[in-house]
Amino acid sequence: MVYMLLGDFELAWAESDGIRRRGAPDPHRFWQGESLRDKRVMLRCLHGFGDAVQFLRYVPRLREIACELIVEVSPQFQELAFCFDGVEEVITWGERAQASTSVWDVQIESNELPFVFRTRLSDLPLATNYLKIPLDRDRTRAVRAPSRDVLRVGLAWTAGAWNPQRSVPFVGMRSLLEIDGCEFWSLQAGPNVVGGKSFPAGTTLREDPGCRDSIKGLAAKISQLDLVITVDTLAAHLAGALGVPAWVLLQHEADWRWLHEVDHSPWYPSLRLFRQPKAGDWKSVICAVKDALWNWSRASNRDGLVA
Repeated sequence: MVYMLLGDFELAWAESDGIRRRGAPDPHRFWQGESLRDKRVMLRCLHGFGDAVQFLRYVPRLREIACELIVEVSPQFQELAFCFDGVEEVITWGERAQASTSVWDVQIESNELPFVFRTRLSDLPLATNYLKIPLDRDRTRAVRAPSRDVLRVGLAWTAGAWNPQRSVPFVGMRSLLEIDGCEFWSLQAGPNVVGGKSFPAGTTLREDPGCRDSIKGLAAKISQLDLVITVDTLAAHLAGALGVPAWVLLQHEADWRWLHEVDHSPWYPSLRLFRQPKAGDWKSVICAVKDALWNWSRASNRDGLVA
């Protein structure tokens, strides 16, 4: 992970090779470094939803060498999984489980795919706009209904409960709503939703029920926005996979995928990174984002970029 954080992927793969050589054959047919050519592959997306979005970009490459590819995802993710380039067969569990058992030769976790293909930093972004969301006419009309003399900006301030350091207190994100020329949409769901009455006079935070209904609904909303401002959570990955501009607010000790001391993502060209200068300092991050949003809003309206 340290090598990945530093962008030295080659050393990361060498270290991973050494770890695998010390292991024993896996009785459950998990990938052990062997060739996947002409194999029936079960690709399991069993980590975070963001991981699945990031690494499903490899599916077209995997299909070039495997004779068959099955993608396993959680029930909540199944509908979205079919929207990724190259994904054709998707299975899950529970009430949506298929009646027959899939046949496969080897199973592999989606976050192993950069290792499988020996990805180098210079190979990235590898794929862009590889997530396609079909929008029905009524939904498109509903999303676009508000005036287009403003920028549509989506906000997500809370990440998963397993790492609360990634989340920004809403009182901080709230100050962004003071920027004129923007129409703000909540990309939060469940207990993280805050009603419009909590905001300063004259501002509103719009909510789309589709964001709360499903992950695909969240992706559909993001695809219709001009900008997403989010912490390190699923919204960042969806925006990146869709090619939507997004500003990602990162804790000081950020995840390896965001590399070290850079303000861009080699995985997602449409993302811009705003980092804490020191642990816990969201105030500096919010100030930088607020200044950037003010400048972007003025430039966009001045240059007629809002259609």
